[in-house]
Amino acid sequence: MALLETTFSEVGPDTQLERQSAEFAARMFDPERLDPDLTSQIVSSSDPLWDPAERFVYSLFRLSGFCAESPREWVEETQPWREKSRLHVITEHGDIVTGVARTMIGTYQDLPVSQFTPTIPIPDGPLCEIGSLAVRPTQRGLGVANELHRTAFQYGIRQGVQGFVFLIDQWMFEFFESQYGLPVVALAPPREFMGGTVVPTAMWLPEMMQQLVRTRPNVFKWSVEGFDAETIAKLDLPILLD
Repeated sequence: MALLETTFSEVGPDTQLERQSAEFAARMFDPERLDPDLTSQIVSSSDPLWDPAERFVYSLFRLSGFCAESPREWVEETQPWREKSRLHVITEHGDIVTGVARTMIGTYQDLPVSQFTPTIPIPDGPLCEIGSLAVRPTQRGLGVANELHRTAFQYGIRQGVQGFVFLIDQWMFEFFESQYGLPVVALAPPREFMGGTVVPTAMWLPEMMQQLVRTRPNVFKWSVEGFDAETIAKLDLPILLD
């Protein structure tokens, strides 16, 4: 589940010039970066920041009815995957949590998304599931959410996954596709899950990177920021020449 609010409008251009202008604007889209006063880190369950990050997600999920009540103030629905998880945490000064996402690595059957029976072929190898996205309301621009997704993508790529899976709202599926140019596909029909209707979603590597290079070059460059040339070569990622 994802707890994030934004607005976007769909443009229906009437002329060829307007269509070309809209296509150019989409191609040149450049994601909002994280505020430099905020810090991004990845933590395991043994890290002292894990518990406050879990409680942060729980507090926002409870407000929206996305999880059951827990005396520990954790999202208990995710605890079977605790040891396989990493939390991507954005903090303000003093380790005040302002945004969290969860990643889990495993085959399809190892992950929470396996509660949906897929209607399309699934790779046999490791996948990265991204979930538990929660952003403090006062920080609810796209910079924090973008950084959480970017670090989650980079973590999965470094782990050698064959693709990414999510349980997301329909609007987010469409937003990923139209704004970020991501080749998302529905794994199964939408249905109720943890307090909302979600679309089990996937995108596969290397199709994801190849499509970004072609249609959203700035998104591609943003997604691999911090990877040196040796890492890009080792991971066999596309090379984009300016």
